[in-house]
Amino acid sequence: MGFVTGTSSYTPYQAQGKTGPDSRESLLKGLTAGRITPIDVELGRDRTMGFSTFDDPLDNEFTVEKVFFDPLAVFCLRIDKLSLPATTLRLHVRSRVSEALAATGRNMMPRAEREEISEQVRGELLRRALPTVNAYEVVWDTSTGRIRLYSTSQVVNEDFVTLFKDNLDTGLQPLNTVGILERHLKPAELETVYQMMSTTFVAVNPGAAHTGEDDR
Repeated sequence: MGFVTGTSSYTPYQAQGKTGPDSRESLLKGLTAGRITPIDVELGRDRTMGFSTFDDPLDNEFTVEKVFFDPLAVFCLRIDKLSLPATTLRLHVRSRVSEALAATGRNMMPRAEREEISEQVRGELLRRALPTVNAYEVVWDTSTGRIRLYSTSQVVNEDFVTLFKDNLDTGLQPLNTVGILERHLKPAELETVYQMMSTTFVAVNPGAAHTGEDDR
């Protein structure tokens, strides 16, 4: 929660082709469509991401009062992940394998059967585990189209750009060196500028304008 604490850097974007959302209703509809949902272990997933409210990342019910503070629209990108300590998983698998061997009177177990037991145990433990919850604030200045995501993690930024475009129907242009140049220069002019630079810039890294690393 870097915006609130003032301890985190951010990645800036420009909404492409527009400043603010088409309407408050359209933004609320997009946030609701992309809101965070529970992890589905049954489908083999140990991670989920989506939008949540700004004040309470555990809340994914959006209202005008929660989102709009003119000219700002605020919400969060939330990423939940389940994880198991390797040692914990290994101990439980070893215990389950021992039980299976004792029940069948065997001394050895085929590798494929052991791996099947390992997956079963992992699924059982994940269903009992609480996910790690990470929330990254998003502040959208609807008067300028400028957006700040309070994370500099490349993976988090890639997830955000995809989720934003899929649900809010808006592309995002990163306002790092590459993003600013691409927004204002023609292709031939860009090539000339890049050749003059001592550093090679790559357009695929939306977090290049800032230093720091967010935990996923």
